[in-house]
Amino acid sequence: MKNALMLVLLLGLTSACTPQVYTTAAPQKMVPRLVAQADARVEVLPDLLRMRLGVVTEAPQAGDALADNNQRMKTLMLMLAELGLSQDDLATGQFQIRPEWSVPPRPTPANWERKIVAYRVSNELLVETSRVDLAGELLSLAQDSGANQIGGLQFDLADPELHRLEAITAATRKAQRKAQTLAAAAGARLGEILSLTLDSSTNGFSPKLMLAEARSTAADSVPVTAGKVEVEAGVTMTYRLVNSPRAEPLP
Repeated sequence: MKNALMLVLLLGLTSACTPQVYTTAAPQKMVPRLVAQADARVEVLPDLLRMRLGVVTEAPQAGDALADNNQRMKTLMLMLAELGLSQDDLATGQFQIRPEWSVPPRPTPANWERKIVAYRVSNELLVETSRVDLAGELLSLAQDSGANQIGGLQFDLADPELHRLEAITAATRKAQRKAQTLAAAAGARLGEILSLTLDSSTNGFSPKLMLAEARSTAADSVPVTAGKVEVEAGVTMTYRLVNSPRAEPLP
């Protein structure tokens, strides 16, 4: 028993006196990189037209205000059909019937009470069509047919993603040319692509919103020019930068 105990103590002392060896990983060498960012903009003729046409009527009785509104809206929809728009191009927006209350006089008598003096009916028709060329005629026709609130004239794209891809392609090629120019100017060359990022802040488009608010009566065809819709995209590319064997020292 004593011999076994002495053997255990000797083994413990031997392991305690053995020097500990620690190894550390060698630091990784930084890879030279070149980062190039580029934006591109594509201008496209709009192929979609949006517009809000509203009919607002008032009468002492709610039924009279509603009947007048319905008649005007039917006339508007009939004229839109004659112009070539289908039911698929039209949708009902907001519809509302609300009372109009009397305004208190100044000074207000102690026994004064609010009363309903009229009823207002609002009906909104949303137009969305590929007939962009009809913008001016729509504005004129809407007023002729009894619409007294016209606005939200907007030129848009039916397939914005298609043109967004064009902008992305243009931005990528622009970033490639920029990276090649930078590398050549520094006496180096480009290696493989380490990362390629689509910049979310510069990707997208904004429909052209025209300030077409009309509340008057009949008018001639309104001259409207759609212009072009801009679609933007941005990319960031990171290359491995390789020293060129033929690089010459800078002067």
